[in-house]
Amino acid sequence: MAPKLESESNEQPVVKSPFHQRFNIEVDREEAEKRFINRIINQLDKWFPSLGETGDYGGYEYEYSRRNIAYRLGQKYERRKPYYEYFRGNLYNCIQALEALYEVFGDSDARKLSEITEDCLSLSEVDLDIAWRDGSFRSSGAKLLDEDLVNVNLKWLSDFKYQQVLEPFAKGLHHFLEANKEPEKLADTVTDMYEAIEAMAKIATHNNSDLSANREKFIKILKVNRYYKGMLGDYIDYANQYRHAVSPNEKREIPKRNEVEAFYYITGIFIRLSIQKLQST
Repeated sequence: MAPKLESESNEQPVVKSPFHQRFNIEVDREEAEKRFINRIINQLDKWFPSLGETGDYGGYEYEYSRRNIAYRLGQKYERRKPYYEYFRGNLYNCIQALEALYEVFGDSDARKLSEITEDCLSLSEVDLDIAWRDGSFRSSGAKLLDEDLVNVNLKWLSDFKYQQVLEPFAKGLHHFLEANKEPEKLADTVTDMYEAIEAMAKIATHNNSDLSANREKFIKILKVNRYYKGMLGDYIDYANQYRHAVSPNEKREIPKRNEVEAFYYITGIFIRLSIQKLQST
């Protein structure tokens, strides 16, 4: 091969615009989600072929990875079911499955998974309103999910003793993401957050009573200003609008997104106060 001329070597590389833009191809959100999922599957099959082996094949590590996908998605694990069948056709199941893989992968596999995920996101024809960072997804359209109040809490809650708090707190994140397409999931987010605080109060007080009954003892243990008792009471009252069943002829009102975002912040505050107190004792 002939060496490049100096003038050629100094040329800037040509940056191509995305294919669908160059040919003015319209891609809607549903199609973009399907393409993202297919790209993820193709790359996982390429870089982790043993992950796709079912039954008695693929080794324990990848069998455990498939099992963790089923666990995190709340589905029944089946040894001969391909990993992608747990999430194919559903973007939010797909990204939760990626988090489940990252959770159990070793360092080198986790790094490759991050590369795959970021590459597939960059190829999306439509902004999917999600971003990948440190092994978990955030809603790029919601400032809330980039705040330390959520991110730091997730790291603290990864301690096994807080598992009962982590599960509803993480589930609330996914419901909040899903609410971009299904606004009714905002009410589920409120319920999830309430369950997270209730679980935290049980840990802090060593009492299995519900949050309403545990409120005074919980605030006393936190040793915060008495006004936090009123704040927690209002928190409980707000959540109860969406936690309890409505009559058959009554339609439940969907909470406003900004209200749910604020509710998430308050949840994060109480979790943060709790963990800091428990770590200091």
